[in-house]
Amino acid sequence: MYHTVRPKIKTSEFSARLQLRSLHSPPKVPELRYVCTCGTCVATSEGYVEAREGALLFRSLAFECRGQHVICPDCEQALGSKHESLHFLHRDQIQSRTDKLEVLVCSLKQQEITEISQVIAGIFPCEVRSRLLLKAELRQFTALPGKPELVVVVHRHEGRALLTDRNGFYHEVLGTAWKQTRGNVLVVLTRAEPQAAGDLYDKRMLHSLSTQGDQPTMGVLSTAGRVLTWTSSPSAEQLQQILMLMTKAYFHESIHVAGIPPNWIKPQAHKAAWCALL
Repeated sequence: MYHTVRPKIKTSEFSARLQLRSLHSPPKVPELRYVCTCGTCVATSEGYVEAREGALLFRSLAFECRGQHVICPDCEQALGSKHESLHFLHRDQIQSRTDKLEVLVCSLKQQEITEISQVIAGIFPCEVRSRLLLKAELRQFTALPGKPELVVVVHRHEGRALLTDRNGFYHEVLGTAWKQTRGNVLVVLTRAEPQAAGDLYDKRMLHSLSTQGDQPTMGVLSTAGRVLTWTSSPSAEQLQQILMLMTKAYFHESIHVAGIPPNWIKPQAHKAAWCALL
């Protein structure tokens, strides 16, 4: 099952890097992305200056450039060079993207998918797609539909929560998502309220899951800010966190977290030899 949930909220122009001004305002259209051939966002229209023969000029990039060479922070491919205050990126090494952020919401229950999809669509301009999971397919899960940039796994907490690691329902789904999105995943537990106001998740429950429930990966994900729990709707702090995670996914930031299962990490087949750039 795979369909699109389209937001009903009108959008307007905006920079995705700005903080959320009002949690009740419509999502705003972020600037144009310029991505490396590996998919990593290296610049945006906010820093764009002009086009010249064979190169695009930017006054700023989406990452810090050190030295005279511009190197993709993810695949280490040579992209161009820096001269004084301008960055010259080769046209054949980058491409512009005008599409919205693609989010995939997965769950064993359709109601959870519907509820979180409506929340996500109102935070950041995106195409929200969904996948209703079946328990029978979870152990052999190897690929997600489409090319999602952020994957949200939602679970309704109804007692014992088996989420990750040896007995977890979603371990293979999350591992597959981590590889496909370079770590841009989010786990949401509903019917589980944080114990303290302002917390992103129920710290007592997550501590128990990671230390006594044989699910250490949940502890890793929660420490990395990629687990949220709420009863029926997210708090203002949780909405801010979702916005931040969606922004990271929009810019294709590679997420590196210590303690993530090794088989979740996609091996890099080749690092470009950037020393032969210019």
